[in-house]
Amino acid sequence: MEQALLYVVFVVGLAGVMKGGDWLVNSAVWFADKLRISPVIIGATVVSIGTTLPEMVISGVAAYQGRGAVVIGTALGSILCNAGLILGLHHIFKTSSIRSRDTLRKMGIMMASVALLALLGADGEITRPNGALLLGLFLFYLLANIRRSRRAEGRAKPMDGRDTWRQAAAFVFGLAFVVLGARLLVESGVEIARSWGISELVIAATLFAVGSSLPELITSVAAAVKGHGGLFLGNVIGANIFNVLLVIGVSSLIRPVSMDPTVLVQDIPAALVIMAVLVIPSLITRSIGRRQGAAAFILYAAYISWLLYRG
Repeated sequence: MEQALLYVVFVVGLAGVMKGGDWLVNSAVWFADKLRISPVIIGATVVSIGTTLPEMVISGVAAYQGRGAVVIGTALGSILCNAGLILGLHHIFKTSSIRSRDTLRKMGIMMASVALLALLGADGEITRPNGALLLGLFLFYLLANIRRSRRAEGRAKPMDGRDTWRQAAAFVFGLAFVVLGARLLVESGVEIARSWGISELVIAATLFAVGSSLPELITSVAAAVKGHGGLFLGNVIGANIFNVLLVIGVSSLIRPVSMDPTVLVQDIPAALVIMAVLVIPSLITRSIGRRQGAAAFILYAAYISWLLYRG
């Protein structure tokens, strides 16, 4: 690909994810209001499923090819990026108030799902029965959240057919723009980085890690800018839960996923520590503050630096 074309593709990808994120958030908030479902639930279910699609596709293909390290690496890399980079960086500049016990519960589930992954993979493999368990927990989590939200919020508002179709189309096209735009950004970004002489190791540890979480990043930024803090938190928390229960669950059903011992002593502990920094103080303060955000971001940067140093 010619150098000039690479920059054009990069700009097109960036425009795609920005516009797609805008459509996705607006339509999600509209449906949340009409269906009397809280923005946290919409972010933690529908939007999170959509923004986890890149990880799902990558991991599903990798599982079919027997590349278990790619499956685990993609899921955990996304979880670390979501917690350390997205939540951490966001809360350096803006605190989040947590008024709902349900949000705190979801944050606990997020940590528990990663701990469960460590437990299931302790023998070096996520088996098909393990995958069935993870997928079953995903379905239970999804249905329980929708049922709880509908019961709390009351009856749905009437929806005009034309508006409903227009908002549904905006959601689908927004999601497509985010996912496809993210792919263009990553692929062109890698080629540009190579042309600048940046090593393959740095590319893998930075661009790929951020790239797999780019849909969550763009959607979350769009939600935060528009003042929909609940949708922002719900999307990131839900995406982390889905990376374990849905992505690894489905992948291990396709083919048992091997887990390298270093994952148990390095990557999973790193993810749990970063999430603990964000979650545990919030149980008392009912907020995620700037110090928590800074600590999570610094820990994530230290983790990436260790990966680079280790080689």
